[in-house]
Amino acid sequence: WFKLPTLEAPCQLPRARRLCRHRPAMAALGQCCAGVAPALGSMPSAVWDQTSAWYTSTMSPGTSTLAFSLLSHLGILGAAAPAEGGLRVLETHCGDALAASMVLPAPGVASYTACDFSEQMLRCAQENLGDKALFKQADSTALPFEAGSFDRYMSNMGGCCVSDLDAKLREAYRVLAPGGIAAMSMRLEAGDGDSSFALINETLKPLGYPAAAQDREGLQLGKDLAALKAKLRSVGFKGEVAWRTWVILPLHDEFAFSSFATSFPHVQKWFSGLDEATRAEATEALRAAGKAVLETGAIQVAVAAVVAKK
Repeated sequence: WFKLPTLEAPCQLPRARRLCRHRPAMAALGQCCAGVAPALGSMPSAVWDQTSAWYTSTMSPGTSTLAFSLLSHLGILGAAAPAEGGLRVLETHCGDALAASMVLPAPGVASYTACDFSEQMLRCAQENLGDKALFKQADSTALPFEAGSFDRYMSNMGGCCVSDLDAKLREAYRVLAPGGIAAMSMRLEAGDGDSSFALINETLKPLGYPAAAQDREGLQLGKDLAALKAKLRSVGFKGEVAWRTWVILPLHDEFAFSSFATSFPHVQKWFSGLDEATRAEATEALRAAGKAVLETGAIQVAVAAVVAKK
């Protein structure tokens, strides 16, 4: 249904550590993670393509735990799942679809469609899912599916990097069949308890790091759960349930945190312009900050999630 062109050999790493082989690229300032979800083939899309290794190596193993939760809320896991196949499931902003690859095939799922605007991220999903899913490169704000094509819609961490949140929600509602359920999540910029991106900003700011102004709606809306639920009602959803939580990144020492931070595209771009002494000082500051957090807790990303029915 969707065949990715052959650009390079498939990943050779073991399944548990399967990563995309592109090296991280530097993103434009002011963008979430690698970049805002763009029109297909645009420059931000290419940035996401090249940053896939950074995302799949650290972000995905952490955020996949949230994806499992969303799949459960969609009635795909556990006792709530249908005894026999019947659910048509769409995942947008699928990334490497790590959680889905561990769940499928599932008795209650008739079809699973993985969708992403980044060709390289979709390649990662295809490598993880193989013949267990269908694949489509597409923008979640303009999905190439007929109305009512799916019974379940999931977008894990897709609400924060979408270019037009209203359009994304309208499309989610449109492609769901009557009675369908949508589950979505988004990162919260400087959210309470965030010890990942917020910690990077706080640590590097005294050294001149130009922390990006993250005022995009999808990065802020989840801080007000009532407003988040109202946003879904405005496009027709009902029965909304919303909550805030954290995803724990698999960073277990200060060196892992420093490596994660310095390979984050925004930081990577800034680092490239530093002199050797300042770069060393910034690296040591990140290690000290990571060590302090890990002595009493974990490196975690503040997120919000919402589930609603059509």
